Amino acid sequence: MAENKTLYNQNFQVSVIIPVYKAEKYLRKAVESAIHLVEVGEIILIEDKSPDDALIVCNDLEREYEKVKLYRHPNEENKGAGASRNLGIEKSSCEFISFLDADDWYKSNRFEKTKILFKDPGVDGVYEPVGTWFYEQEGALFGKKITKEKGDQIITFLKNPVEPENLFYSLMSQSNGNFHTNGITIRRSLIDKAGFFSTELKLHQDTEYWIRCAYYGTLIAPKDPDVVAIRGVHDENRINSVNFYSKAKFYKSLFRRFRNKPMSLKEKLLLYKKGIFFNPDRKFHQGPASKKYPEIVKLFWKRIIT
Repeated sequence: MAENKTLYNQNFQVSVIIPVYKAEKYLRKAVESAIHLVEVGEIILIEDKSPDDALIVCNDLEREYEKVKLYRHPNEENKGAGASRNLGIEKSSCEFISFLDADDWYKSNRFEKTKILFKDPGVDGVYEPVGTWFYEQEGALFGKKITKEKGDQIITFLKNPVEPENLFYSLMSQSNGNFHTNGITIRRSLIDKAGFFSTELKLHQDTEYWIRCAYYGTLIAPKDPDVVAIRGVHDENRINSVNFYSKAKFYKSLFRRFRNKPMSLKEKLLLYKKGIFFNPDRKFHQGPASKKYPEIVKLFWKRIIT
């Protein structure tokens, strides 16, 4: 029995992809949280023309650890998180792929339940909870000021369990919570169906991708999930710049991608609803119904014919 467990640990190997930008202070902790995990076969660093000394840290880590592999974009350009994750996927070699932001870290139990669930060949992805750590006594999360005492208690995960066939709707609605990119692992074959991360979206490209994966694949969570990674919150987090227009661009991308895809009537109505509500052309977000609802009807027909 012990030999079978050891053999499976050797067979279950994960490529951990870390985009690196403005992460000089945090990167070593991120890498070293993953480097000693037996399930981690390699750590792919994608240095994204960071303006700090993150590249020096990347080079140091590559020299120190055999598992660490460093890559940069052609012409050493800055391409953003989506393109960096895509390059990491292209350079990776393991059957399973996970992601870690350069200012976050894995816990020692990161893949303990993941690898058990992947014994089912029908499972394309496993998502698990991610905790939070505020670097300062007060920080901003999604544009709101939160104290460290409250912030450190935040766990990013779905509020209620969701069956795989309902996950696409749940993630698109955003009403049942979400899961964090640090907490999901996917089988490489899912990429053949879902494609790569969007390079058009500067924000929400990870959320858009997981919605896509939920449409094309079978994503599940452990029945008794534990926190497997920690997200660090500090002033330079990109998520703090989320606003109505970033969401509008996100839902516009979803609408264009899925408007002609087969789905249930419930899912189709939600897709149109989100596409209209978060339309950047809307002028009457608030105000009298005499102005707000005619505009919604107009935008609805515009969505249908364009």
